[in-house]
Amino acid sequence: MRAFASSTSRAVAVLMLLATCGACSKPAEPVRITAIDLGSTINPDNTVSSPNVTFPPAATVYASISTEGAGPATLVARWTGADGQVFTEQTQSINPTKPAHFEFHFTPPGNWPKGMHKVVFTLNGGGSRTRDFEIR
Repeated sequence: MRAFASSTSRAVAVLMLLATCGACSKPAEPVRITAIDLGSTINPDNTVSSPNVTFPPAATVYASISTEGAGPATLVARWTGADGQVFTEQTQSINPTKPAHFEFHFTPPGNWPKGMHKVVFTLNGGGSRTRDFEIR
């Protein structure tokens, strides 16, 4: 009887260990965009110093994209003028392992035309997130 109790205790301990290890190997959540800020300056950690949506014509507009999740992904920024003209499209291959910030920036040659503009972000070709900004 004592041998049965001992082997049962070991079996329970092994099952508990396997259950615990199974929780540890849970796959990471896929990368997702959690926030987008625009501004005139960027910090060393790729966050915007002072978020803003209004800029002068000669400004470099910075975009800080905050992400959560982990794994490889492709992040695309498409900068579009007030008339719908695409100024540029920029792509970054990212592979975050924890919450992270990624930076894009753009100034068109000869300055921004006055008016409303936008930058559209896509992650892995999926849904898009848009930020509008104004050049005065």
